[in-house]
Amino acid sequence: MSFIQKFAVRNVGRNRRRSLLAVISVTLSIMLIVFLQGMIGGFLDNLVHNYTKNETGHIRIATKEFEERAKFFPVTDNISNPNEIIKLIKQDENIQKYIKSISQRIVFGVLLSHDGNNKQTIAYAGDPEQEKELLMLNKSLLPGGRYIQNEDEAIVGKKLAEDLNYRIGDEIPVMTRGSDYALHLKKFKIVGLFETGLSMYDEMIFQLPLAGAQELLRMLGQAQQIVIMLKNYHNSDVIAQMITEKLSDYDVQVSPWTKIGVYANYVKMANSIYNWIYIVIAFLGAFIIANIMMMVVLERRKEIGIIKSMGFTNGQVLTMFMNEGMLLGFVGSVVGSLIGLGIVTILHFHGIDFSGMMESINFPMSNVIYLRLNLLSIVIAILLGTVTSTIVSFFPSRRAEKMKIVDSLKSV
Repeated sequence: MSFIQKFAVRNVGRNRRRSLLAVISVTLSIMLIVFLQGMIGGFLDNLVHNYTKNETGHIRIATKEFEERAKFFPVTDNISNPNEIIKLIKQDENIQKYIKSISQRIVFGVLLSHDGNNKQTIAYAGDPEQEKELLMLNKSLLPGGRYIQNEDEAIVGKKLAEDLNYRIGDEIPVMTRGSDYALHLKKFKIVGLFETGLSMYDEMIFQLPLAGAQELLRMLGQAQQIVIMLKNYHNSDVIAQMITEKLSDYDVQVSPWTKIGVYANYVKMANSIYNWIYIVIAFLGAFIIANIMMMVVLERRKEIGIIKSMGFTNGQVLTMFMNEGMLLGFVGSVVGSLIGLGIVTILHFHGIDFSGMMESINFPMSNVIYLRLNLLSIVIAILLGTVTSTIVSFFPSRRAEKMKIVDSLKSV
């Protein structure tokens, strides 16, 4: 430690109450930043998780014609050899190690009618066992029901069942246009009701087995899309490119979730906005350091004159005062980060229940949000608090640097 840094440490301890006030200010701002990083990260992770598992997957493989009309859920532009494609992907160890699950899926719109009630709904069809890793509706089944076991069975969202007066044991007559452009009818028996807490799914979705949907839609051996879930959704762009190269001989399009729909743009925009908010909060917390440093400079004018007369250069005086501000910011940042980390860790495992707020929101967001626990954000918060404290210390430190020796000694 240089003698200038020793001076800075000594000066911080000279007025402990003032220094404690500065540290507390930075501590509160950094604690808030760490908490917000965890909460906003939890919200975004929850949004991406629900959006991708229910709609796009982290990576979606489909025909180019399907992607052009994906919002209409076409069942006429299908993958003719899905099993072959899946097998090829699984054989590549460099790709497979990133994949959590891979599944065939068919999604199509249906107008259901029962007891004089009509409702526009969406049917999700996939292999029941594989969909346990995707839709995971088996975890949301209400008592008295069970999960799909046969190709002529279905499970229905609780609110959808209430709207159409469906009960467990009732049959759903599903009539829709198949891949041959003709109308087809197939009945599915309701064996369970589910309640995910996501209103947009509980009131619009019912799940079918893949084999039953293929028979209904005359798509035997075909799939509308292949949905891939990764162990880390942040790798979707890179893995999608690897899969694209692997399937270069097939007439399909490989799309990461970031290139599908508008939610990826929402996530990017939210990240940008909140990053600026974090910076503003850090400056607000460090602002009191600027005020304290200005008071310190005014109170220590005689001392500044004395140390300059002893040979201290202007640069050394500037460095000494900036080190004081940086030290206060660093201590406050470390303490605030540790407190924030403790809060985030607790809520990472227990979550925050927003059931009352989410009931009327038509958004792919679960009622319970688990905060994101990211140690890198702690390092960033400490650096942010320290840097902002150093920056706001510059101007009062600059004033100390510019003081003339004679004027400083005469001031007291």
